[in-house]
Amino acid sequence: MWRQAGVSLRPQTEADLPFVEELVIAVREDEPGFRHLLPDERVRLLKEQHQLQWSHYRKVFPAAHFLLILADGQPVGRFYLDHAADHLRVIELSILPDYQGHGIGRRLMETIQAEAARRRHPVRLSVVNGNPVERFYAALGFVRDGLNGSHLRMRWSADARG
Repeated sequence: MWRQAGVSLRPQTEADLPFVEELVIAVREDEPGFRHLLPDERVRLLKEQHQLQWSHYRKVFPAAHFLLILADGQPVGRFYLDHAADHLRVIELSILPDYQGHGIGRRLMETIQAEAARRRHPVRLSVVNGNPVERFYAALGFVRDGLNGSHLRMRWSADARG
């Protein structure tokens, strides 16, 4: 388990799904596709999105590590990782808005980058095209690596660092 400055990771369990659902609502409710909806409709659609996303992640990444991010023992986010034979994939990194901007995501990503460099593997991830989080990943050295439908593929490699 990774631990630094009161932040740790632990495997997500079925009992954590209500928190994860609330996390999805908290981080996505102001997205352009949802913000114009009435609150009840927005919450209903985001709950459906969470259920579909969770099923998709388990199907596509059956061996992934589905981890909760804890700050002083309380869940504040999720960090889903897949260790493929030739790369590490960040499937999901979501942190409650009140905990964003405090370095939690940066420390987690730097830890994964160090592990990838040790293995001599790239790190891959996808973000919705146009999502401002692209700047966060770019600041960590990720570069655009193509489009996949509405998602921008990004890649980081220790060999590409300047």
